[in-house]
Amino acid sequence: QNKIQQARRLFLFLDYDGTLTPIVSRPDLALCPPEVKTLLQKLRDLPTVDLAIISGRALEDIWEKVNVPGITYVGNHGLSLRNPIGVHKKKLSIGRQNEFAKIGQEVKNFLGKFPGIFFEDKGLILAVHYRNVPRQYSNQVLKGLQEITEKWKGRWQVRHGKMVYEIQPKVDFNKGKAAKDILKVVTPQGLLPIYLGDDSTDEDAFRAIGKKGISVFVGVPIEISSAAEFYLKDPGEVMEFLRRCAEIMRRKPVFPGH
Repeated sequence: QNKIQQARRLFLFLDYDGTLTPIVSRPDLALCPPEVKTLLQKLRDLPTVDLAIISGRALEDIWEKVNVPGITYVGNHGLSLRNPIGVHKKKLSIGRQNEFAKIGQEVKNFLGKFPGIFFEDKGLILAVHYRNVPRQYSNQVLKGLQEITEKWKGRWQVRHGKMVYEIQPKVDFNKGKAAKDILKVVTPQGLLPIYLGDDSTDEDAFRAIGKKGISVFVGVPIEISSAAEFYLKDPGEVMEFLRRCAEIMRRKPVFPGH
C-alpha cells in the first residue's frame, strides 16, 4: 500500500479469466459482472490511473466480454491490441496461416473423440480446453497434441494454461512483452505498474514488471512457484484491491504533462 500511496500514477494490467471473473466450465460462460464493469469505468475516469486488460482470449472476444471503452485491450497473449487510437494485430504469412489450418484440422480430428473436449479457434491460436475431459484421458490429450505439432516444432509450440493447451506460432510475444511495450509509450516519472493475473501465462508479466512495480498472483499457486510478489485469494479480493486503488488515486493531484 505504501508504494501505491507514493505513486503519482498507476498503470493497472489486469488478466480476465480467474482475475476479474471466476473460472467457469466453458470460456463463453465467463461473463463480466456489472459491478466489475462499473469499477473499471470508475478507474478509467481517474486522470491518475491507466488501465489495460491483458488476456489469452481473442481480442474481439475480450472486448465483447468487458466492453468498457477508453482503455487498452490485449488479446491472444500479446498478438493483438486495441486502444482508443485503433486496433493493431501481428500478421502471419499465408504459409503460416495454411499451416495453422492443417494443424487445427488434425487436432480436431484426433482429439474430437474425447468426451468433454472443447476447441476454441482464436485466429492465430487454437485453444484445446480439457477441463470437462475425464481425468483418465488427460495424458492422451497432451501426447496427441505433441505428436501432431512435432512436425512443425520449429514454427509452432504447445503452451499450457489452466486446463487448456494452446497451439501458438513461435514468434516473439507473451503477456510480459505486451506490458513492457505498452509502458514504453507512457511517462515513467512517478508511474507505478501493477499486474494482476492467475495463470502460468502471467508469469512472463510478473517477471517483466519486477521490482519497479507490483505483481499479484490471484489464487493459491499450488502447481507453480510464482514470480509474483503478492497474492490475492480470488476475484472478490481483486475487486476490493481495485476499489482501494481507486480510493487512493482519487485524492491524488494531477501533475502537468500527465
